[in-house]
Amino acid sequence: MNNQVYDMIQARLKRICASEYEQAPKTRKGKLKSPLQYSETVEQLIELSSAVLDMSAKDAEHVCYEITHGSIQDAFLRANPNA
Repeated sequence: MNNQVYDMIQARLKRICASEYEQAPKTRKGKLKSPLQYSETVEQLIELSSAVLDMSAKDAEHVCYEITHGSIQDAFLRANPNA
């Protein structure tokens, strides 16, 4: 269960970060105009991915529910899947 939740978190991180990168202002040459600041959702997912592997299966299941409902899921769904 823990590995499945970890993989789910990593997939969300990849999609959200790629979408935020694509939406960031860039120069004509395609370089970022300023350092990229990721959202608080990304920070939460990074913390969860570090902790989930050491959790009990019940806690991992709770985390799975948390990331598939609420603000994290909203950010995931708003992220551009083609980024």
